[in-house]
Amino acid sequence: MKHNIILKKLSLLLLSFAFAISFIGCDQVESVPDESDILISEVTGTWVVDIVWDGDPAGTNTISIYNTAANDTGFMWLDDQEHSWGLKAKVPLNLGALTFGGADLDELYYGVTVTITEGVIVKNGATTPSGDVVDSIYFKAEFSDIPGEIWEYSGYKSTAKVDDLP
Repeated sequence: MKHNIILKKLSLLLLSFAFAISFIGCDQVESVPDESDILISEVTGTWVVDIVWDGDPAGTNTISIYNTAANDTGFMWLDDQEHSWGLKAKVPLNLGALTFGGADLDELYYGVTVTITEGVIVKNGATTPSGDVVDSIYFKAEFSDIPGEIWEYSGYKSTAKVDDLP
């Protein structure tokens, strides 16, 4: 009986030791990607855009473009961070031509669909208010919950300078 208690304690001690080693023995790897890890880095970032809704100015704000989890060159996330009607969609991308768009894409903020047309990024196509030459962006969006009403987004890639922000 005394022998069984010693074996149980020894087994528990070895199990505890193995468990502790499994945590200590692992190398920690930081999961923050650097710019070279993002295949679509030419288009990712924050963009300052003027927004026009059905022909009327609707303000200036920012949108974000970032890579998908698959990190491929065929899609990107387009996200207005709910600064306008609410646009967050995975959009087909032609990285070589710097064009993007698609029909009936899932819009994730409100569970509708959105059609993105005429999406284009022009290298060195804009000058910021502070005088820097940066890439420009333009696209149209039509949401399934307001058919026929077109949102137009046009602007430039953010420099993060105070004078260039909305």
